[in-house]
Amino acid sequence: MNKLVQYLPKVALKRLIVNKDAVLIDVRSEAENKFVGRPLNHIFVPWVDSPDWEPSPNEFIASIKRFGCKLDTEIILICRSGCRSVDAGYCLINQGFTNVAHIMSGFEGDLDENSQRGNINGWRYDGMPWEQC
Repeated sequence: MNKLVQYLPKVALKRLIVNKDAVLIDVRSEAENKFVGRPLNHIFVPWVDSPDWEPSPNEFIASIKRFGCKLDTEIILICRSGCRSVDAGYCLINQGFTNVAHIMSGFEGDLDENSQRGNINGWRYDGMPWEQC
């Protein structure tokens, strides 16, 4: 069985630059993607979303494949803080994907001493390219 690789945001961005076939997949909810911001040049495939907030592994895998990802495509997953991307990553690995990684600090990063995100680490904190509409 393949192992889920962990990247810091800067390493993930470097992988995306070096391997033009690699894809960054945002697995957060639609609300997070829309209201919190999102990485540039990503694919959006939620791992869980409203209204039921339950994973649908078969739908998730089908969506990934619809975007043209093959079993050997380098896939880098990002969520809010690195938890959902682990679950989504193991789902991909269990379905035969062989080159899967996740960004361990996610888009918003870990909670600080005031229970707020975005002040310690994460994609935005580390200055990686992102947008908010």
